[in-house]
Amino acid sequence: MKRNKLAIVLGLATMSYAVAHAQMPTVTIDPSRHGNLASAQESVISAYSRVTEAQRDNNAHLGGHAQRAKELLEQANQEIGLAADQADANQGEAAPPPSSSGAPPAATPAPVNINISGNWTIYAYNVAQPGSSLKQVQISQDGNVLTGNFRGPNQKGHLQGWINGNHVEFSTDTHDVLTFRGEVTADGMSGMYGIHGDHAPWKAQRN
Repeated sequence: MKRNKLAIVLGLATMSYAVAHAQMPTVTIDPSRHGNLASAQESVISAYSRVTEAQRDNNAHLGGHAQRAKELLEQANQEIGLAADQADANQGEAAPPPSSSGAPPAATPAPVNINISGNWTIYAYNVAQPGSSLKQVQISQDGNVLTGNFRGPNQKGHLQGWINGNHVEFSTDTHDVLTFRGEVTADGMSGMYGIHGDHAPWKAQRN
């Protein structure tokens, strides 16, 4: 009897640890190149966040099915990313026409990533009602990978994303997942953000 109780306790502890430390999927696809696939990744992230919240509401007592669903969502996110990679490869197979001079076309230089590490204040229009709100983000940048923290009027959590040249995108690991997409300019950042399929403008200034 004691052994059974110990096994149950260990099992619950393991599930709770998995809920707390699971790696949330991120949007890794440039929507300007593959809009549908980027939107699909955004939907996966939203579903993953909802399942995580359900685990917390039920103290992870969901028979392991929710955790398995999250693992499948992680795999789906990876497969969507691979689909975008394949699409890029397909486009690369089409050789550009030779120039009139006969010289090979010049190679396109890789975009230089702008460093956006630091603290930012986001001014965002509300999606569901008139008005706007302030949000705070702390961003750390390693190459083109972004991590950090998000704080809004009603929720807070981690964030993950990427930057490619001056194009930036990051999503929040919160109950209601927000995905910010935009461009980095001399004045800060600006673009559109999405929540539950709705979108509104945002801009940010470094603190």
